[in-house]
Amino acid sequence: MKVLLLEHPRGRSALHFNTIANTPLSSSLLSGYLASLLQSRGIDAELHDGTAGADDFSGAAEAVAGMQCDLLGVHLVYSWEHTPAVLEMLAEIADRANVPVIAYGFFPTFAAEYLMRTYPFMEAVIRGEPEMTFLGICSGEGRGGDLSSVKGLVWRRGSEFVVNPPRELISDLDSLPFPRRTLTGLARSGGTILGSRGCYGSCSFCPINDFYGATPLWRGRSPENIHAEVTTLLPALAGKYIYFVDANFFGPGEAGQERVEAIAACLEGEAGLSFGLECRVNDVRERSLRRLAQAGLRDVFLGIESGSQDCLDRMNKRTTVEQNIAAVALLRRHGIEPHVGFIMFEPDSTIADLRENISFLRSHGLLGRLTATVALIYHPGIALMGTGMYERLRTGNRLNALTEGPYHGSYTFRHEKVQACADIFGAVCRHLLKRMEKPDSPIYWQNLYAREAGHPASGAAEELNRWLVSLFEEVLQRLEKDSSLCNYGQQDRFIRESLSYIDRVLSPAGRTCR
Repeated sequence: MKVLLLEHPRGRSALHFNTIANTPLSSSLLSGYLASLLQSRGIDAELHDGTAGADDFSGAAEAVAGMQCDLLGVHLVYSWEHTPAVLEMLAEIADRANVPVIAYGFFPTFAAEYLMRTYPFMEAVIRGEPEMTFLGICSGEGRGGDLSSVKGLVWRRGSEFVVNPPRELISDLDSLPFPRRTLTGLARSGGTILGSRGCYGSCSFCPINDFYGATPLWRGRSPENIHAEVTTLLPALAGKYIYFVDANFFGPGEAGQERVEAIAACLEGEAGLSFGLECRVNDVRERSLRRLAQAGLRDVFLGIESGSQDCLDRMNKRTTVEQNIAAVALLRRHGIEPHVGFIMFEPDSTIADLRENISFLRSHGLLGRLTATVALIYHPGIALMGTGMYERLRTGNRLNALTEGPYHGSYTFRHEKVQACADIFGAVCRHLLKRMEKPDSPIYWQNLYAREAGHPASGAAEELNRWLVSLFEEVLQRLEKDSSLCNYGQQDRFIRESLSYIDRVLSPAGRTCR
């Protein structure tokens, strides 16, 4: 049997610039793990990474349809408004190559029944971890085309589809071979490593626990196994930098802290190594952080989420504002400036919550760079299937249907003034982000990240950063005073004036004047 595993083109969304909202970073290694496992069991499995094709769906369909295979496995990623085009591409491949299609990943895990009902070309959908289920399809469990005994599968039988029982999780992650990587993947994501799966938290906006089986469950690889993968991966990289894409790098409790220290001890022997990770604020502790910094820790994505305790409680973060403050301070004492996960607007936010959020960000120096500010100052909670937020909005009849299907639901904020603020900064920040994506722009984000000495963008970026923070303050003060900005006409005029200001600052004449 010849298996082809596909990472399809993603497509850039005009409305959503958050690159990890639709699927966690950890999912970037799903196909790699699957390819390695199948190959280790003697199955001919090829990995095709088409993500570099952006939104060239027709070109991808032609290329993949020409590849000979008996089974096509697709890491199906929800691609916002491009999702119908992705599925049309897969339908064309299935028709032209006459090959069964099996989807896996976060999107198909939660939208399995919708996908099977709506897209007849789809032979089956894997729910949760794909490795052992896909192996079951290719080996004894699915022999003779009978898929009824393959756990974790939703499959087609005639005109109906069957939902099989869930599959047990992989208990020993060290038993998996290291994921296969492509040159395209390395160029896109660099040296990414998954040191653990799952999370012990239960945040209302996160689908990770439900992907692995509904209950908070964290599983970690051994420090020795992680180190072995690091030494294998480093020669393939241009530099000695790796990023742990774990949803929660630290395991729970003292055992989690001790394991992290053991990982640090393993990595300390790699001269010149630097790395990044993602974690909860309550796991940032002096002893383990000191060891990690000594081993090369340079980047931390910190799940703060809010400066309002009421918002944190509604998100079920099980953390406090005081813990947020302590984590930021401790990281800075070790020379690490955190990248912050933050939800400025959640469905039930109040104006008082927004006030607490902006005050928190300002008072702790988290709005000093345009690349950070534009993301932090406007980030609404995104309601995806598999999250508590989605379910709460669904049962409260607050979700609005979208043309690309039910996986993602838009919603109206509970409070009119919060909706007005979100509408204004949605328009303003999207306009800025579009300008930041253009390579010839004075605020091109890659140049800003690079922080090149004397780069001509610095003046415009600094000016727009100051303006954006002051604009939020202005809007908030007006909304605290009255409801004038809730009026569509006044709101529209305010937005147009704000976008015009951005364009003036970025125009050649505007830069010359400064």
